[in-house]
Amino acid sequence: MKKFFVLVCLLLATKAFAESPVHYLSLAINGVRFFFSETVPKEIFVTSEGTGNTREEAIQNALVSAVQKGIGVLIVTDDTIANGRVTKNLAAQYSSGVVNSYEVKNCNTLGIIRCEITAKVSPWKFQRRLEADTAVVKVNGGDLAAQHLTMQYTLIQRIKITDYYFSQLHQSGLDVKVKSLQMIPTLGSNATLLVDYEVRMNREFKKSFITFLQKLEKDTNGRAEENHQVYIQWGPTGLFENRVYINAYDAKFRALMYNYLSAPISIGIKEFGQCERFDAPGGNVMTVDWYGFHKQQKITIPAKQLENINNLSLSVGCV
Repeated sequence: MKKFFVLVCLLLATKAFAESPVHYLSLAINGVRFFFSETVPKEIFVTSEGTGNTREEAIQNALVSAVQKGIGVLIVTDDTIANGRVTKNLAAQYSSGVVNSYEVKNCNTLGIIRCEITAKVSPWKFQRRLEADTAVVKVNGGDLAAQHLTMQYTLIQRIKITDYYFSQLHQSGLDVKVKSLQMIPTLGSNATLLVDYEVRMNREFKKSFITFLQKLEKDTNGRAEENHQVYIQWGPTGLFENRVYINAYDAKFRALMYNYLSAPISIGIKEFGQCERFDAPGGNVMTVDWYGFHKQQKITIPAKQLENINNLSLSVGCV
């Protein structure tokens, strides 16, 4: 009787899952399986670099790299060598069709040209392009084994997309702006500079990231239960909802999110090869716009290093 009760519960659960309005699709090409679910955002915000003999070639290679990063979160198979080969080829093939928009952040014109861009990659456009490819196999099924894999792939994909988004918090997610640069009079062979700068969240990334967090809260029954819950707040309580509750269901997954959120902010000064690290205000990088992140940094260096330098290039992150 007990076995029969368990079997009935299982059948009811799988029936409800099958009848859910959420659409799941698994496509395979050259041994690599791509999985599409509602967890996948409509756009993925990507920062990437490309090199080339011309500016146009460098930008095109950066777009290919952006697409490769964007579709990488769709992969749920384990062969990383095959994954890299297949995604690189598909990114080169589809780069002009799955990038909704992009912006060139900077291009280094010394020697081989290197350009950095931010791009919005559309997984759903990639899905339609992939379905039209005759080499692609649709691998969905309706039996219990297929439903088990679908649920498993959903969890794998949720972790991969979350890891990607959170890993971008200190890259695509932050911008640094120099407010002023002042030379302080000194005696001797060293020079002292006072650099005044602020760090803010990139508006486009922040909007995309918060949309993802809200989706993640909904997908994990964030406010209805508490299972290795992650609490994230990015603004004061008011008329708008500035917080989410996410159930990780796994201690390591929970730790992964908190580690990214609490990681120190790194600011590099390219011309002097310097790097400074600071704790995020409030212990959460998402609150830099709420608490503000404004620094005045004194730099003492040999005066000779200032020759042929007109401006300083500050960047989030250190090489």
